[in-house]
Amino acid sequence: MVSHHKEAKETLRFSGVAASRGIAIGPAYRYFRTFLFAEDRELAVSEVGPEIERFDAAIAKARQEIEKVRRVSEQKVGAAVSSIFEAQRMMVSDEFILSTIRQRIKQELKPAAYVVDMEFSAHQRKLEASDNPMMRERADDIEDIKQRLLRYLLDRKKWLSKIEVPSILVADILTPADAILFARSSMLGFAIDGGGVTSHVAILARSLGIPAILALHAAAEHIETGDMLILDGERGELIVCPDAETLRGYEQEQSIVHGSGVEQSGPIIEEDAPVARTTDGHATTLLMNLEFGSEVAIIEAERLSDAAARSNGKKQLGLGLVRTEHFLLLHDEFPTEEEQNALYKDLADRFYPAPITLRTFDVGGDKVLSGTYREDNPFLGWRGLRISLDEPDLFLAQLRAILRASARGNVKIMFPMVTTVDELERALAFVKEAKSTLQSNGERFDEHLPVGIMIEVPSAAIMAESFVPLVDYFSIGSNDLTQYTLAVDRGNDLISTLYQELHPAVLRLIKLTVDAGKRGGKPVSICGELGSYPLATPLLVGMGIAEISVAPSSVRALATRLRLLNHAECKELTSSILASSVSPEDVKREILQFLSERQLIDLFSESTLRPGSGARMIKK
Repeated sequence: MVSHHKEAKETLRFSGVAASRGIAIGPAYRYFRTFLFAEDRELAVSEVGPEIERFDAAIAKARQEIEKVRRVSEQKVGAAVSSIFEAQRMMVSDEFILSTIRQRIKQELKPAAYVVDMEFSAHQRKLEASDNPMMRERADDIEDIKQRLLRYLLDRKKWLSKIEVPSILVADILTPADAILFARSSMLGFAIDGGGVTSHVAILARSLGIPAILALHAAAEHIETGDMLILDGERGELIVCPDAETLRGYEQEQSIVHGSGVEQSGPIIEEDAPVARTTDGHATTLLMNLEFGSEVAIIEAERLSDAAARSNGKKQLGLGLVRTEHFLLLHDEFPTEEEQNALYKDLADRFYPAPITLRTFDVGGDKVLSGTYREDNPFLGWRGLRISLDEPDLFLAQLRAILRASARGNVKIMFPMVTTVDELERALAFVKEAKSTLQSNGERFDEHLPVGIMIEVPSAAIMAESFVPLVDYFSIGSNDLTQYTLAVDRGNDLISTLYQELHPAVLRLIKLTVDAGKRGGKPVSICGELGSYPLATPLLVGMGIAEISVAPSSVRALATRLRLLNHAECKELTSSILASSVSPEDVKREILQFLSERQLIDLFSESTLRPGSGARMIKK
């Protein structure tokens, strides 16, 4: 329920990184984490021994607390994700670091707290100076260890990590340990000024199933405990003190996402799941996107697949996109073929006979990439399939791992960021080589495993006809297709308002791809954010998209919307928009008129879909 302030506050909006999907509505809990700093002073020689003993006691206590957090984490999110705390435990057990600190205390006659502050801060600065975003985000882990040790050495009280009232936690910074411990309370969501999509807090939020927005910059300073918040983890927007209309719109969308907007006595989709049919019988297959490595996400997807199963109990609702690169976030070293195969096979078995589509590692740009090579423009640089083709040993290991997991016949493979026919032909040659190796070893795999590509760059969409003979299917990645078409970095605060998925140029490239697929008899799916964008649904139906893959939390809402539409009418709407619209505003205007005339405006509500504003504050 909305908490009423004595004096109404103006509505503020902030845009950040949607690190964990979902919508949270509730009061803010403003969390202030006090940062400790040690003072420099000269020790007497007689103080050195006791000071080293205090340091060793602090290390022992840190190990105990980190192990306690790790056990709590393992219970909540499983062993794989909780391994991030093992890395912290190893750091406070690193004898090189510990002996260096003891030696400095002894030689420089400095207090343990001061030396700890200096040593760990030096490690932080090295990470923060890295060109690799993932390495920069790991500096937060160093800060967590440093502050934990300083708290023991300076005899400070333990930080609060429990909230009595269900709330959305708002903070400048949140450590992985904070995230796990707060998750024991009634936590609705995380809104954090710092961090990023590959940070450990982001990984934990996704694994816990808690909506989270990170990289909000200075949002926290404008929020007080008790302020009503809407945390939109679908679009990366935080709304402070929303007006009544916006609140109603989000409450309605939240109810649909959580299933209360769907008649619970009937099937989750339809009798012939995973198909959702329009009023005139046009079928669209629904699939789910999955961030690999999150056991909570896998369980949620499994639950939906079970709910959509036919009377024989076999799963039909499958996975249209498995982001295998998220597996890399859980490992300091590149995973072996055996480690990959075990996870791919487990996933294939858990969803059998429903199909799962494993996208090969899509790293670089704004995604995780281990390495230190500096690129002035990483989005146009070494990323996606380009990296796989340049690293044949790693690529072949992943291909063999996927092929070995395909023996039961429900696995597909998909290549990201394909830009030319030559790239695809080279990738297919590697598939052939991987198959040959497995055949030589007598290993079973699906000889007819379907192979597809992501359409994410304009060149691939324009040349889609040339790719048709080489693939079994296309999958449109609308996020990258939009940013490459409009020359807009969707993560750039300064120009985020220019990122418009409903831009006519983007829509026409999608239609080019769909038409090429139809002529060649190859199905075309969409797995980007456009698939779950309510205003886009009539256009996707009208263009003839065969399959729509969305986050598990969006499946119910999408199925509901599809059943309310008429395919023939959507086709006419799409033709009109593609023929006459010259701006995203034109497209939205025509869609809203279409929905209004059919009294569908509430279920396709625009009030919850206002564009983000970068990290700057927007006054309503």
